[in-house]
Amino acid sequence: MRFVPVKSEETQSAAMVFRARELLVRQRTQLINALRGHLGELGHVAPQGARNIRKLVDMVEDCETAIPEAAQACLN
Repeated sequence: MRFVPVKSEETQSAAMVFRARELLVRQRTQLINALRGHLGELGHVAPQGARNIRKLVDMVEDCETAIPEAAQACLN
């Protein structure tokens, strides 16, 4: 059996911050990909990447785009 030394509170805290940040980044990526996918099904295409999220949000908020009301409410 291998024995592992006890981690200090600082080490545990740093690991906790890292895991929380990793989770938030993963969820953000999932949300952006879902938004791109839903808008793509409606014929609205934007480039990949988090830096292009503003284009996706503008498409949803634009009154002139042909997005059904139910879909627009969901995407908002």
